[in-house]
Formats: sequence, structure tokens, C-alpha cells
Amino acid sequence: LRGLSDMRVSEFRNNRGTSLRAHRHDWAKTSEAEGYKQLNEQLRQCEPWQFCLSANAHGRVHGILIDSVFYVVWLDPYHRLYE
Repeated sequence: LRGLSDMRVSEFRNNRGTSLRAHRHDWAKTSEAEGYKQLNEQLRQCEPWQFCLSANAHGRVHGILIDSVFYVVWLDPYHRLYE
């Protein structure tokens, strides 16, 4: 997390590394087609992202990006959102 905290937003958005695997959600391809339905309408309009903190293929952190802050919405230890 420390290294991630030092990244610029542009670095995060454009990171194509195999360890971070950061990308926006395509809700139509997920098990949650309605997106972050537990959030209010204003927050649901924010950029939905996910990233990985481990070197393996499992576990993701899902959230929204507002300005230069990533707000965690949920943790997905088994990466089930894209099953």
C-alpha cells in the first residue's frame, strides 16, 4: 500500500503492470451488473476501479476514484466479481 500511496493518479490509471492490475470496472461483465448499488447516486457516478495488492491472481480491492483519492468500497479476497 505504501508504494501505491506514492503513485500519481495518472500512474494508477495507466498502470499496466502484472502486480497491480488496476482497471476500471465494466459492470456488464461482472456479477454485480448494478455496480455499487449500496452507494448513493452521486457516489455511484464516480469512477469505479479495482486493483490487486498481491502477486498472485487472487484478491482485489474495489472502490471509487475521486480526484486523487481512492475510496475502498469492498474487498474481494477471491476475486469473485469477475466470475
